[in-house]
Amino acid sequence: MFEKLKEKTKWLDPFTYVDLFILPKVKKLNESMQLIIFLISFLILSFLVLSVFGYTPVLLFSVFLLYVYLFFFEKEERVTLAIYILFAFIFAFILYYFILSFLLGTNSPLVIVFSGSMEPFLYRGDVVVLTAANTLIMKEAIVDFPIKDKLLSDYAVIGSRKNSLDVLRQASIKIGEKEFEFDEQGPIVVYYSDLQTRDIIHRAVLKIVAPDGDFVITLGDNNTRIDQDCKGMPSRFTCINSAPILEDSIKGKYLFHLPFIGQIKLLFFDDIPRLIFG
Repeated sequence: MFEKLKEKTKWLDPFTYVDLFILPKVKKLNESMQLIIFLISFLILSFLVLSVFGYTPVLLFSVFLLYVYLFFFEKEERVTLAIYILFAFIFAFILYYFILSFLLGTNSPLVIVFSGSMEPFLYRGDVVVLTAANTLIMKEAIVDFPIKDKLLSDYAVIGSRKNSLDVLRQASIKIGEKEFEFDEQGPIVVYYSDLQTRDIIHRAVLKIVAPDGDFVITLGDNNTRIDQDCKGMPSRFTCINSAPILEDSIKGKYLFHLPFIGQIKLLFFDDIPRLIFG
């Protein structure tokens, strides 16, 4: 029964096409041509890695070491394995940027948690699956003046109070005579921070409805200050985002997460570079 099911579903496996249409032609080539194919696969894979992840020395060096290993220790199967590795990357790229993006309605369907700012709900290395952020439901503050690109401190006063753990934490903003409490159960969203030059995954705790659009204030569950607390000159050392985030620019909202499986990426993109370069 298992063999029949395997036979029926083999066409769903993209590697079936590699086995049937690519490898037989490669194996018919002489040794010199196969070596050229091996080198070409290395160049293509390196180019794709650069295109997807940017210039990441540790990752590129890892690809180089992988091919060195294949060349010297897998002589009989090095070309076959190189082709499998290359197409595995291509298939993963297609799955992520086309299939998952289409199904989930966002260009960033997966993100990895880089810090402990969302503990205990999310931990470093968790992979978060996102969906389209078309509708964000949370507490709202309505204002009658434009706020795009304005510092929050220009028109609001941030209030704090102790939480159930006796930790003093920002919990509201006051605009004019009205005070607006943060929504501690607001949706978790992902947006790009120009100051931090990376994606941030935090909770949207208040929506500000203004004449020039809808904006959100964000706060990590494990942080005491909102991302938009930028008193004085905005800096990556004092705040995360200099102004409330335009709702339309949010990349996605939390759907569910997979614990810790992003640790491998953190190893290459964060841990090892920090160890090497400080």
